[in-house]
Amino acid sequence: MFCIAAFIVLAIISIFSVRYRKLAKKAWDCTLHRITFRACDTSFKEEAKSKLLSHVAKRTPKLVKTADVGIEVASFALVILTIWSLLTALNAGLNLFVWGTCTPSEASACSLTSETCSIDKAQISFWDYLKQGKPFDWVANRAGEFANTIANIPTRLQNWDANDYLPQNVSYYHAKDDSKPTALEVIDPGCSVCGHLFRNIKDASFENKYNLTYIAYPIKNPYTAGEYKFPNSYTIASYLETIKLTPLDGLTTPADWQLLERIFTWKNTDDIYYQILINTLMDKPQTVDLIHTWLGDIGYSAEQITQIDSKVSSQEITDIINQNYKIVEDQIKTVKIPTIIFAGQRHEGLVNISSLK
Repeated sequence: MFCIAAFIVLAIISIFSVRYRKLAKKAWDCTLHRITFRACDTSFKEEAKSKLLSHVAKRTPKLVKTADVGIEVASFALVILTIWSLLTALNAGLNLFVWGTCTPSEASACSLTSETCSIDKAQISFWDYLKQGKPFDWVANRAGEFANTIANIPTRLQNWDANDYLPQNVSYYHAKDDSKPTALEVIDPGCSVCGHLFRNIKDASFENKYNLTYIAYPIKNPYTAGEYKFPNSYTIASYLETIKLTPLDGLTTPADWQLLERIFTWKNTDDIYYQILINTLMDKPQTVDLIHTWLGDIGYSAEQITQIDSKVSSQEITDIINQNYKIVEDQIKTVKIPTIIFAGQRHEGLVNISSLK
């Protein structure tokens, strides 16, 4: 281990100082023998250790033996840490290439990622596994995640066609025009980045160049069953899907898109986005009351709103949202919300105005 550790240190130092390159070459020769399970045929190890121990011998001769053991232990630790660092860097690099984030289980935590609302996964730390007496389960999980990343490399290289991932309950911002290409967003109504992306889309007039549609995907809370990252997201998604089934005639922009536009772009009298109010200050009844008000403004009668309310919690709507989950998780396989597919590519996180143009 000493030769390998010495090579690591000398290789780094020799980048900045020529005087150490000869020693680095000797260390490499020794390392090459060690990693091919051959005995070191040079005296490099003895020479290097002698130089290090001579300083100890001059000052405190009694500590030479202890220092000798310490060097071996430190060498072992350095090699292990180097291997771990290289594997971590390789894993992060592959994740960044495949998923657009160095940490797929918590995409928004990666400083190299675009602005996003991540689809988080429950993670158990190594120490928690160790307390449970299952350290190898942690290793198995990490190996499984790495294997999954490798398996999904083709998703980064493929040509993406939005038409291949359309939901069963599809709604376009404008009436579908077969002369235009299709663009598909994956959104969570509570995600602030989805709101930002929508505003960029409007500023770029993107919705006029594409048949723009979306999949409503309320991000689940990975630690609590039945709860969501944004508390009112599932309620809003349920209304969006129900409104699609009960459209109003004569609207230039469908009612579900008008509802989304109000959530993402409208502000109250205090200049606060409604999305922020819904996420932070409103409970479910207050959110439903706001939706009722907006539906009335859009043109729905009180009777029609009652009919929508009667459907919103139905099995049909539940099945539609479950199908949305399957499309996003099993086919699109994104870990970042929003994700938008257009021009043959899958774009994760916030897309700037110039890219949308």
